[in-house]
Amino acid sequence: MQRSPLFGMPRLSGTEREEALSDPGPTWREYFEREFLRWCWALLIIIVDVWIIATFLAPLDLPAMIASLVGATYLEFLGYRYLWYRPDPDAESGHAVFARTWTRLRRFGVFTPEAERAKAGLTPYPEGQRIGPDPSEFL
Repeated sequence: MQRSPLFGMPRLSGTEREEALSDPGPTWREYFEREFLRWCWALLIIIVDVWIIATFLAPLDLPAMIASLVGATYLEFLGYRYLWYRPDPDAESGHAVFARTWTRLRRFGVFTPEAERAKAGLTPYPEGQRIGPDPSEFL
């Protein structure tokens, strides 16, 4: 493989270039929703938690700090599960009716492939796709 003079990037052959163009990968929207926003969410969690600690550290109100951190952690957990929760397909029963709980507001996170399939009126998991281990792989 030859290197191009600009930045030392490898030069692609015609077949490699065609393969790369035929399968470009996720769209910008998918990348933004599934990857970038997760990093922003983690950064937001750190900022909010540090802000809570700094607010109650000056007067040193430990009970209020702990109560605020517990409340913020619960809301951060709910937010993450609301946006990106993907249940285990083996534990998920396709025929069971979903019931909301204190820790699970939606059946699937908003930015997951299962939610997109359910929104389109399809089954959350593709029919041809094997879920879980293949029994023929074991003795």
